[in-house]
Amino acid sequence: MANFKNFTSILLEAEGGYQNRPSDKRGNTNSLGQMVGTNLGISAPVYEKWIGYPPSVSDMKSITVPIALEIYKAWYWNAVLASEIKDQAVAETLVDHTINGGESGAAKIMQQVLRKEFGKNIAIDGDIGSKTVAAINSVNPRDLFQIFSQYRLEAYASFKKSEWSSGWKKRVYKYADKFGIVLKKKAYSKH
Repeated sequence: MANFKNFTSILLEAEGGYQNRPSDKRGNTNSLGQMVGTNLGISAPVYEKWIGYPPSVSDMKSITVPIALEIYKAWYWNAVLASEIKDQAVAETLVDHTINGGESGAAKIMQQVLRKEFGKNIAIDGDIGSKTVAAINSVNPRDLFQIFSQYRLEAYASFKKSEWSSGWKKRVYKYADKFGIVLKKKAYSKH
C-alpha cells in the first residue's frame, strides 16, 4: 500500500517556502481580505481553516515543514484514501493533483480515466471512495499512471493562469521520473 512518508520529497521541493504574490489573490488572502501569502504550498484559506482564525503574515511565515506535512496528510492524502491505493506512483500523482486542482477536480479526472479508458462502472462524482479505490487497484498501475498523467497535462494546458501551469506540468514529469515512467502520448478516448 502507498505510504505518505515516501511522498513528501518532491512535494516540498515543488511547493517551496513563503511567497506573497499579488497575482495569487485567492491563495494569499485570508477571510479578512488581507494578503498574507502562502508557505510550503499551504494557502492562507487552508491555513485559516487549520488554525481556526484569519492568519497574519507572521502566522504564514511560521508554518513549519511538520505542520505543512500534517495538513497535506490530513486534508489531501487522507481525503483521497491514498493509503488504500496499492501503487505508490498512482497514489502520489493523484494526491499531487489533489493539491493543485482540489479534491473534487482530481477525483473527477481519475474517475474519468477509470471509466473511459479502463471501462470501470463508477460514478464521476468528484469523491474518491471505496469504489473508486477498488477500481484504481484493479487496473495496471503503470498504464493508469501514464493515462492519468496525460489527463493532468491536458487539464493544466487548459488553465488560463500560465504562471502556475508550467510549474504544475513539470511536477507531472518529476513524478514520472521518480518512478522511472516515461510519459508518452498514448491513444486514449477524448474526454
